[in-house]
Amino acid sequence: MKKIFIAAFAMLFVFSSCVKDKVYSVPTITGVTNTIAYDETEDVTVTAIVSALVPVSEVNLIYKAGSSAAATVKMEGLGESFKGIIPAQPMGTEVVYYIEAFTDGGNAISKEASYTVGVIPIDFTVLKLNELNGNDKFIEIVNTGRENVNLKGLKILKDTKDVWTGPNRELAAGAFLLLYSEDVVVSGGAQEGYDPELVFTSGLSAKKAVRVQLNDPVGNPLDDFNLVTVSKTAPASYSRVPDGTGNWFFTPATPGVKNSTDNSDPVTGLM
Repeated sequence: MKKIFIAAFAMLFVFSSCVKDKVYSVPTITGVTNTIAYDETEDVTVTAIVSALVPVSEVNLIYKAGSSAAATVKMEGLGESFKGIIPAQPMGTEVVYYIEAFTDGGNAISKEASYTVGVIPIDFTVLKLNELNGNDKFIEIVNTGRENVNLKGLKILKDTKDVWTGPNRELAAGAFLLLYSEDVVVSGGAQEGYDPELVFTSGLSAKKAVRVQLNDPVGNPLDDFNLVTVSKTAPASYSRVPDGTGNWFFTPATPGVKNSTDNSDPVTGLM
C-alpha cells in the first residue's frame, strides 16, 4: 500500500508540474503601439513587447482595412521587441488590428486596436489635475498643451471608483475645467444650476484622505493625486504651482483661474 501511495503522489507531482510549466510558458503581449498615418502615402509600424519563459516561435500582426478581408503580417523581433508594418491605405480608411504570439506552450492574442488614416489621435497626456478643494468641493483640470482637447470619455476616479465621464466638448489650450461635487449642486446648494455635465457623482471632503485619479478614455493613467499618507488637511486648496506642471502646495482657492504662486507651504507625503 505504501509503494502505491508513493507512486500515485509522484505521478500527481509530475502532472502538476507539467500543467504549471504549460501555463507559465504562454506568451504575454504588452506595450502595443502604432505610428500615425497622416495621409494615404504612409505605412504604419506596429510595435509590441512579447515575453515568455520559453522561446517565442512566431508573432503575427493581423489587420483589417475597411471592408477588405483580414490580412496577416509576420512581425520581426529583436529580443522581446517585435514590429510589423501595415501598408499604406486610402485616406479615411479605418484599420483594426491585433497581435497573436506563439510558443510551444500556447498562444496569446492582444486586444484589438485601431486607427483611421488621416486622423491624428488625441493627446490626452496634456491634461492634468490642477487644484482640489474639499471645502468648496471642486476638482480642477488644466490643459497644458498647445491644442484644444476633446474631453469625450475622459475619466475621474475618486478612491478608485468612476465618478465622472467627460462630455463631447473641447477644453481649450491653457484653459481650466472646473468640476463640482453633486453635494453642492443640489437645490439650494452653493452651485445650484451648474452644468450637469461638469458635476461628479461623489462628495469631496477636506478632512479625509482622498485619492483622485485622471484617466484617458481607455483607462490609461494621466494623473494621480493620493492623500493617503498626508496628515495635514488643506486650509483652502491643494494646488499645483506652477499650474499643471509644478508640485502640490497648500494655497488659497482659485477655482477656474490661475493658481496662486505661493509655494511656501508644500504638500509632503503624497503617494
